[in-house]
Amino acid sequence: MQSMLEGEQKDIVVQSAIEAFGEAGLGRPEVVAVAPGRVNVIGEHIDYNGGLVLPAAIDRWTALAVKRRFDGKVAIRSMHGDADPIEFSVNDIRKSPNRCWSNYPKGVLVGLQAKGVEVPGFDAMLVSNVPVGGGLSSSAALEAVFGKAVLELVGVEMDPLDLARLCQKAEHDFADVPCGLMDQAAVILCEEGHLLLLDCQDDTFSQARFDDPDWGLLIINSCVSHELSDGGYAARRDMCHRAADLLGVGTLREVPLAALPQALETPGLSEGMVRCVRHAVTEIDRTLKAVDALEARNYSEAGKLLNASHASLRDDFKVSCPELDFIAATVQNLPGVAGCRMTGGGFGGSAIALLRRDSTAEVSARIAEAYKAEFGIEAKIFETRPMGGAQAWKA
Repeated sequence: MQSMLEGEQKDIVVQSAIEAFGEAGLGRPEVVAVAPGRVNVIGEHIDYNGGLVLPAAIDRWTALAVKRRFDGKVAIRSMHGDADPIEFSVNDIRKSPNRCWSNYPKGVLVGLQAKGVEVPGFDAMLVSNVPVGGGLSSSAALEAVFGKAVLELVGVEMDPLDLARLCQKAEHDFADVPCGLMDQAAVILCEEGHLLLLDCQDDTFSQARFDDPDWGLLIINSCVSHELSDGGYAARRDMCHRAADLLGVGTLREVPLAALPQALETPGLSEGMVRCVRHAVTEIDRTLKAVDALEARNYSEAGKLLNASHASLRDDFKVSCPELDFIAATVQNLPGVAGCRMTGGGFGGSAIALLRRDSTAEVSARIAEAYKAEFGIEAKIFETRPMGGAQAWKA
């Protein structure tokens, strides 16, 4: 099923969930929900610095077919896991001790109950073509699709930003991942043809237009993940927070670009803190400039900002890796490409390129060949445009 879905669109994933639901002997679902993955176009490692991020919902989807049952049991089947369903009672939802993926929907259901939603028992069939482990927020899509489906099933409305926060809390409490709000906000709040400009200081957001039919985004999944990632992420986050304390600010967002040279001379800043401050302050500036460049369709300028973001993540924040550096350097020099950078937490995962859509096939072929020759790894590559966020409807 997964290979059949590779590269297909939302309606194919949805139809697959409906058909699989019936083939499991469950009949016709009452509700169908779908949620996209997301990619961060620019604004990396600044969410926990009170910064601004610019994600897009991508054309890869998680779909869920749901039907109410009346015994208080939840049975979740997946086309991508074990044949046996994951089952539990809505009156006794407990976190799985083995880091099972079911912790994501469990956390969402508990969050809904805490908000006063009477979560019923239900059968569910899950189908997804959001890549897992590529930094494209498969977990946030999973959370959002369950939240949307259950709310539709019981006829309860919830503010989209409140749902995003509920899903974020589910990831904190049930998956033990201290993530920011960007992933959940993107997969729920994004509008088609727009990027989401999210202010991580106060959770305000706006939609930034990117709907030129001639330009798109290319995702290049390196298919590597280096083991330094967990400790490396925590160390950098800690350096940013300690640097903010030394600078006398709540977050590095409060350091103006014009004051950066003086800030970097602050006594007590370690060499690592200096690099982290420089990245955070300049990345926030790049994000705002990228919004203006993309809305003005100045793709040359937007591409330069993406390239500068990668250089900063590589040289100052030091969260890149040889595979991502190779992808960025190679793609940046290909015809039709405005810019390319690593995206996500780093140490592996994916890169994103801004490119003319008529160059997609040639760029994809050339980076796939070069990457395979250099590392012996098959990169997973696909084009996308900004999609809308999660939806649910009566089947």
